[in-house]
Amino acid sequence: MLEIGTICAEAGEKKTGWLEVEGGGQKLPLTLVCGAKKGPTMMISAGVHGAEYIGVQALSELSRELDPKDTAGKVICLHVANPSAFRDYVRFFVPEDGKNLNQVFPGKKDGTLSERIAWTITEKLQSEVDYYIDLHAGDTSEEVMPFVYYNVAAGEKIARISENMAMAADMEVRASSTATTGAYSSACQRGLPAILMERGGGGRFTDSEVQAYKQDVKNIMIRMGLLSGEEIHTVQQKNVTRAEYLEAETDGLWYPVFSAGDTFAGGEVLGTVRDIWGNLLREYRADYPGIVLYQTVSLGVKAGDPLIAYGEYVDR
Repeated sequence: MLEIGTICAEAGEKKTGWLEVEGGGQKLPLTLVCGAKKGPTMMISAGVHGAEYIGVQALSELSRELDPKDTAGKVICLHVANPSAFRDYVRFFVPEDGKNLNQVFPGKKDGTLSERIAWTITEKLQSEVDYYIDLHAGDTSEEVMPFVYYNVAAGEKIARISENMAMAADMEVRASSTATTGAYSSACQRGLPAILMERGGGGRFTDSEVQAYKQDVKNIMIRMGLLSGEEIHTVQQKNVTRAEYLEAETDGLWYPVFSAGDTFAGGEVLGTVRDIWGNLLREYRADYPGIVLYQTVSLGVKAGDPLIAYGEYVDR
């Protein structure tokens, strides 16, 4: 049996419903899949950021396609973790308190709405599972290559299991991270193996991106023992163990040179910030050869805005 809040699925059943956020104000849409066979429990979330649609659509389709008769263990699908941002087409933040949900985990039971959502996800969902996948995408102002984060800040065991999950994804790059406050990285800090996946962007989704995301998740479910079958891999995964995250040092207009997924040599110009008259304000160069993981593609930026993330990689 799998029971979350008022939703209960017996072995061999699938149930949908809502989980109320601690303190009220929001309800989170869930699908519970309780497999007919014994196995581990996995949680999959999407919509931590409201305008990242690929993961939301992929999880909507995947939750309908998963058959409890073919599932070993249990699956908790959190379709939209940030409902008001999703509804109101808001990038990055929870509209009610202006906070980035992915930066307040593990949250607070009596905090602002963002903190209460994070607390509810942490205590009511993540605490019930053995593995966790968080689906992201480039927001309205971003483009992202397909890549997956695994966390190395929570000890060797969690890092090893999380990296194994990351390697199962059919994605071009896996990148190590030492973050601690994201939905997945906070989970790792509490002993839950977890990964964060990125794909696409620009506030849109395509069917090919959705299908690819679904295969990523199925590959991981196969590897972790929830589904039978063979993993499907179409690319040789690169391993990024060092990454740089560049931010705007001044307000201006941002002109990236490369696209997400492009490689470059050390010292190359990655982009420039200019004023409204076209005068150069700041030039951003690569410290070493690498690959563009994601970058801002909106023209206007302000000081402190993220511009580009790039990493140094090795094959496998």
